[in-house]
Amino acid sequence: MQYYVAICKEYGIEITKNSEVTDHMEIAIVGVGAEVLCHAAAVNARALHAPTDAAGRFWDLLALTRSAVSVPLPDALFARTLLVPGDSDPLRIGSIRAMQVVGCGFSPRDTLTLSGVTGAGRLLCLQRGVLTLCGTLLEPQEFPLGAAFATLEPEHALLAAGVRLLAQ
Repeated sequence: MQYYVAICKEYGIEITKNSEVTDHMEIAIVGVGAEVLCHAAAVNARALHAPTDAAGRFWDLLALTRSAVSVPLPDALFARTLLVPGDSDPLRIGSIRAMQVVGCGFSPRDTLTLSGVTGAGRLLCLQRGVLTLCGTLLEPQEFPLGAAFATLEPEHALLAAGVRLLAQ
Protein backbone atom coordinates (compact mmCIF):
# COMPACT_ATOMS: atom_id res chain seq x y z
CA MET A 1 0.00 0.00 0.00
CA GLN A 2 2.89 2.39 0.68
CA TYR A 3 3.83 2.24 -3.00
CA TYR A 4 0.31 3.34 -3.99
CA VAL A 5 0.26 6.10 -1.39
CA ALA A 6 3.56 7.40 -2.80
CA ILE A 7 2.25 7.28 -6.38
CA CYS A 8 -0.98 9.02 -5.41
CA LYS A 9 0.97 11.76 -3.65
CA GLU A 10 3.14 12.14 -6.73
CA TYR A 11 0.01 12.69 -8.85
CA GLY A 12 -1.62 14.90 -6.20
CA ILE A 13 -4.41 12.43 -5.40
CA GLU A 14 -5.85 12.58 -1.90
CA ILE A 15 -6.52 9.15 -0.43
CA THR A 16 -9.25 8.81 2.15
CA LYS A 17 -10.28 5.36 3.31
CA ASN A 18 -13.03 3.87 5.40
CA SER A 19 -12.82 0.13 4.88
CA GLU A 20 -15.62 -0.64 7.32
CA VAL A 21 -18.52 1.06 5.55
CA THR A 22 -19.33 0.16 1.95
CA ASP A 23 -21.25 3.45 1.43
CA HIS A 24 -17.97 5.32 1.83
CA MET A 25 -16.04 3.17 -0.61
CA GLU A 26 -14.97 4.76 -3.85
CA ILE A 27 -16.40 2.40 -6.49
CA ALA A 28 -16.75 3.09 -10.21
CA ILE A 29 -18.01 1.11 -13.17
CA VAL A 30 -16.67 2.46 -16.44
CA GLY A 31 -17.96 1.92 -19.96
CA VAL A 32 -21.06 1.43 -22.05
CA GLY A 33 -24.01 0.40 -19.87
CA ALA A 34 -22.37 1.48 -16.60
CA GLU A 35 -25.64 2.93 -15.23
CA VAL A 36 -27.47 -0.38 -15.72
CA LEU A 37 -24.58 -2.32 -14.15
CA CYS A 38 -24.50 0.01 -11.10
CA HIS A 39 -28.22 -0.59 -10.61
CA ALA A 40 -27.86 -4.37 -10.96
CA ALA A 41 -24.87 -4.48 -8.60
CA ALA A 42 -26.95 -2.61 -5.98
CA VAL A 43 -23.94 -0.85 -4.49
CA ASN A 44 -23.14 2.84 -4.19
CA ALA A 45 -21.02 3.07 -7.35
CA ARG A 46 -20.40 5.81 -9.85
CA ALA A 47 -21.27 5.14 -13.48
CA LEU A 48 -18.61 6.65 -15.71
CA HIS A 49 -18.65 6.66 -19.49
CA ALA A 50 -14.93 6.76 -20.28
CA PRO A 51 -11.73 5.69 -18.50
CA THR A 52 -10.53 9.30 -18.57
CA ASP A 53 -13.45 10.11 -16.21
CA ALA A 54 -11.85 7.81 -13.60
CA ALA A 55 -8.32 9.22 -13.92
CA GLY A 56 -6.59 11.08 -11.13
CA ARG A 57 -8.32 9.34 -8.20
CA PHE A 58 -7.64 6.30 -6.09
CA TRP A 59 -10.61 3.93 -6.37
CA ASP A 60 -11.33 1.16 -3.89
CA LEU A 61 -12.90 -0.78 -6.77
CA LEU A 62 -12.64 0.09 -10.43
CA ALA A 63 -14.63 -2.11 -12.84
CA LEU A 64 -14.02 -1.71 -16.56
CA THR A 65 -16.40 -3.03 -19.19
CA ARG A 66 -15.12 -4.37 -22.50
CA SER A 67 -15.85 -1.00 -24.12
CA ALA A 68 -13.69 0.74 -21.50
CA VAL A 69 -10.65 -1.48 -22.09
CA SER A 70 -10.96 -1.13 -25.86
CA VAL A 71 -10.05 2.59 -25.86
CA PRO A 72 -6.73 4.19 -24.91
CA LEU A 73 -6.38 4.19 -21.11
CA PRO A 74 -5.00 7.17 -19.22
CA ASP A 75 -1.83 6.74 -17.15
CA ALA A 76 -3.37 7.98 -13.90
CA LEU A 77 -5.73 5.09 -13.08
CA PHE A 78 -5.30 3.77 -9.54
CA ALA A 79 -7.36 1.14 -7.71
CA ARG A 80 -7.14 -1.14 -4.74
CA THR A 81 -9.08 -3.74 -6.77
CA LEU A 82 -9.45 -3.74 -10.55
CA LEU A 83 -12.22 -5.84 -12.14
CA VAL A 84 -11.78 -6.39 -15.89
CA PRO A 85 -12.85 -8.81 -18.61
CA GLY A 86 -10.47 -11.73 -18.27
CA ASP A 87 -9.39 -11.67 -21.87
CA SER A 88 -8.28 -8.03 -21.71
CA ASP A 89 -4.91 -7.39 -23.30
CA PRO A 90 -2.36 -7.20 -20.43
CA LEU A 91 -0.45 -4.54 -22.36
CA ARG A 92 -3.56 -2.33 -22.49
CA ILE A 93 -4.42 -2.62 -18.79
CA GLY A 94 -0.80 -2.78 -17.63
CA SER A 95 -0.68 0.96 -17.07
CA ILE A 96 -3.38 0.73 -14.38
CA ARG A 97 -1.91 0.54 -10.90
CA ALA A 98 -3.91 -1.92 -8.81
CA MET A 99 -3.20 -4.04 -5.75
CA GLN A 100 -5.57 -6.83 -6.86
CA VAL A 101 -6.74 -7.61 -10.39
CA VAL A 102 -9.79 -9.81 -10.82
CA GLY A 103 -10.63 -11.15 -14.27
CA CYS A 104 -14.16 -12.14 -15.17
CA GLY A 105 -15.19 -14.12 -18.21
CA PHE A 106 -15.76 -17.60 -19.52
CA SER A 107 -12.26 -19.06 -19.41
CA PRO A 108 -10.82 -21.37 -16.74
CA ARG A 109 -8.18 -18.63 -16.20
CA ASP A 110 -10.83 -16.13 -15.05
CA THR A 111 -11.37 -15.61 -11.34
CA LEU A 112 -15.10 -15.01 -11.79
CA THR A 113 -17.20 -16.95 -14.26
CA LEU A 114 -20.74 -18.23 -14.67
CA SER A 115 -20.86 -21.90 -13.77
CA GLY A 116 -24.38 -22.67 -14.80
CA VAL A 117 -28.03 -21.84 -14.71
CA THR A 118 -30.46 -23.19 -12.14
CA GLY A 119 -34.21 -22.82 -11.86
CA ALA A 120 -33.57 -19.82 -9.62
CA GLY A 121 -31.15 -18.15 -12.08
CA ARG A 122 -27.46 -18.01 -12.89
CA LEU A 123 -24.62 -19.13 -10.63
CA LEU A 124 -21.53 -16.99 -10.14
CA CYS A 125 -18.43 -19.13 -9.68
CA LEU A 126 -15.47 -17.77 -7.74
CA GLN A 127 -12.58 -19.94 -8.98
CA ARG A 128 -9.84 -18.64 -6.66
CA GLY A 129 -9.67 -16.67 -3.45
CA VAL A 130 -10.10 -12.88 -3.50
CA LEU A 131 -10.15 -10.13 -0.89
CA THR A 132 -13.30 -8.06 -0.57
CA LEU A 133 -13.02 -4.32 -0.02
CA CYS A 134 -13.51 -4.84 3.70
CA GLY A 135 -10.62 -7.32 3.81
CA THR A 136 -12.57 -10.59 3.97
CA LEU A 137 -10.95 -13.47 2.12
CA LEU A 138 -13.52 -15.24 -0.03
CA GLU A 139 -12.61 -18.82 -0.86
CA PRO A 140 -13.67 -20.49 -4.13
CA GLN A 141 -17.41 -21.17 -4.13
CA GLU A 142 -20.61 -20.56 -6.09
CA PHE A 143 -23.16 -17.82 -5.46
CA PRO A 144 -26.71 -17.81 -6.84
CA LEU A 145 -27.47 -14.60 -8.71
CA GLY A 146 -30.85 -12.98 -8.24
CA ALA A 147 -33.39 -11.74 -10.73
CA ALA A 148 -31.54 -8.43 -11.26
CA PHE A 149 -28.90 -10.35 -13.22
CA ALA A 150 -31.27 -12.50 -15.30
CA THR A 151 -31.93 -9.87 -17.97
CA LEU A 152 -28.30 -8.80 -18.39
CA GLU A 153 -25.99 -10.15 -21.07
CA PRO A 154 -23.77 -12.83 -19.44
CA GLU A 155 -20.64 -10.64 -19.63
CA HIS A 156 -22.45 -7.70 -17.99
CA ALA A 157 -23.98 -9.99 -15.37
CA LEU A 158 -20.47 -11.19 -14.46
CA LEU A 159 -19.15 -7.65 -14.07
CA ALA A 160 -22.12 -6.43 -12.01
CA ALA A 161 -22.07 -9.55 -9.81
CA GLY A 162 -18.31 -9.15 -9.37
CA VAL A 163 -18.80 -5.58 -8.17
CA ARG A 164 -21.45 -6.68 -5.69
CA LEU A 165 -19.30 -9.56 -4.44
CA LEU A 166 -16.12 -7.51 -4.03
CA ALA A 167 -17.92 -4.58 -2.40
CA GLN A 168 -18.84 -6.72 0.62
